[in-house]
Amino acid sequence: MHARPSDSETAERPTVAPALGTRVLRFIAAPSASEFDALARAVHTHQYRANAPYRRFVDRLGVTPRHWTEIPAVPVSAFRDSVLSCGPAARVYESSGTTEGPERRARHHVSDVGVYRAAALAGFARGAAPAAVRRPFLVAAPERRSHPASSLGEMVTWLRETYDDGGPPSFLRPDTLDVAGFAAALDTLDGTRPITLIAVTSALLRLVDHGREAGRHWRLPAGSVIVDTGGCKGYADDLPRAAVLERYHDRLGVAPADVVNEYGMTELCSQLYARGLGPHRPPPWLRTLVCHPATGREQPLGEPGLLRHVDLANVGSVVAIQTEDVGRAVDGGIELLGRASRAATRGCSLLVPS
Repeated sequence: MHARPSDSETAERPTVAPALGTRVLRFIAAPSASEFDALARAVHTHQYRANAPYRRFVDRLGVTPRHWTEIPAVPVSAFRDSVLSCGPAARVYESSGTTEGPERRARHHVSDVGVYRAAALAGFARGAAPAAVRRPFLVAAPERRSHPASSLGEMVTWLRETYDDGGPPSFLRPDTLDVAGFAAALDTLDGTRPITLIAVTSALLRLVDHGREAGRHWRLPAGSVIVDTGGCKGYADDLPRAAVLERYHDRLGVAPADVVNEYGMTELCSQLYARGLGPHRPPPWLRTLVCHPATGREQPLGEPGLLRHVDLANVGSVVAIQTEDVGRAVDGGIELLGRASRAATRGCSLLVPS
């Protein structure tokens, strides 16, 4: 059972290190590149003292970081086996599972939900929001009510509260994807008011398949934006990104520049965004290293490796996360290349019923 206070203020009250949480919130509101290193090391020091499993991990490595790039990064798999938290959790978010089964879900114990909310909203505003105005949302992604343990569902709910102007409930339910309802909602668009369409990629591809089989096309109003996430996991075909964008263009009439992909994970409180075929760009409070899988050393620009994220918004758990995702650093961001060869498939797209 997950702790879920009914009062939103209680849910977002920090429970540990309030001064450090305030510093992180200030950084999110007004980032300073020169302050990132000192703040990341301060967060690490706090976590070393307050997070016993992480302290044991660091002690085994015998590392005292002198720079944020040297902060010991916990393997993402550790979130399946340990409670990595600096204090009581206001929320416990669960991953959507893996192909290894639901019992191998990762769990992120988040003590300061207010920091997560600030990072999620500020990151969306930087990477995806077309304008700071309300507009109708169409959603085929988790929401808090339908998927209460999903960190993505929490974020989508916050986005609705901040930006949505009268959109219907999500067409992705715990046990079904309402493709017919999704298509009918597109039929009702008046063509003049822009919308934001947020969807798990595999759900949106199912809608596109439905349109192709029924001979239907839609044209989103000018100025609309699509935000998708999760990749093709759970879909019949593993399509390259260019092919996904072409299918969106064919049935929804959106140019690649109007499609934004969100990269996030249960273990992180921040997200990276990519527009069209461009690279994924982290917000200033998250930095990503591309590391050699054998040595752990940072790879040169353009060389592939495993992604390591240092996320200040993870102030109450673990600031540095070593993933099983493969990518390479390019000018201005990170190009995603897939998963490590023996890594289990995971992600929100697995929520879409087959």
